[in-house]
Amino acid sequence: MSRLRTCKSDSFFTGQSVCEIDYSRIRGMVLVDHGTTLNYESLSDLRAACHADLPNRAYGFPAIINWEPSGGEAQVSQVGYGPNTYNGMSPRTDAFTLDAFRHYLRAQILNNANKVFDMYLFDDKNQVYGLNVSGSDTLAGIPVTIYPSGNDHAGASDKASLVVNVVYQDVEDYMKRLDVVPLDYEVLTAIYGLMPVELVKQGSTGSNYKVVEKYGAADATAKYGALLAGTNASSCMDDITAATYDAQDNVISVTLASGKTAPVLKKASSLCTAGVYGIQPA
Repeated sequence: MSRLRTCKSDSFFTGQSVCEIDYSRIRGMVLVDHGTTLNYESLSDLRAACHADLPNRAYGFPAIINWEPSGGEAQVSQVGYGPNTYNGMSPRTDAFTLDAFRHYLRAQILNNANKVFDMYLFDDKNQVYGLNVSGSDTLAGIPVTIYPSGNDHAGASDKASLVVNVVYQDVEDYMKRLDVVPLDYEVLTAIYGLMPVELVKQGSTGSNYKVVEKYGAADATAKYGALLAGTNASSCMDDITAATYDAQDNVISVTLASGKTAPVLKKASSLCTAGVYGIQPA
């Protein structure tokens, strides 16, 4: 029997959904390493993904306030005196403005400007946007690269801002396969970006420590001290036998294990399991 060459035939419909999507409601973005599928099945799954050990971590941007597309226009050309015909889509870069300018986040984006990520978007109606995968109920991420822009400080007519520019690797594939899945939890409460912190000893004697952000040296003890100490201490720190939080002095007082010289903050996944979110050891 002869081998026959066939052309795939796609269906074509022009109907309208009974529940149209409002794309202006996008408020969160999560990046994962290219080829990784994000687990967004439950609030705890998505939150755990944002605190996972490398290289399986998801990187959350939970506070998008504006989304501006640029490019992605149809390109047409003609052969001889024939009619114009579709010839592909122009490159597309979307600008996602975050809620505030953060110099340390801009630095991290620059450090990863040439890396391909897979992007998922989330809106305030608890829906996730990604690429439809035939035969699966789980969306794939949209392959992109990123770079930063925005203003370091306020000007005469605008405030300081940080923009995450998203460069689509295949905008035509994105347009053909874009899909949306509703979730049954408050999704934006599960999206986290992590801040590296250190346990910094206070004074030359004693065992009092503060939680200090690596970038900018902000004192985060008031936010995390009580969470890291008390009955949670052994789940959050190594090389200790006990820890208490002194709210008046805003320090964590630790009892070091025998032979140990300083407490060691556990990795982000362990902190997440203990109910401490948004930080990782520097």
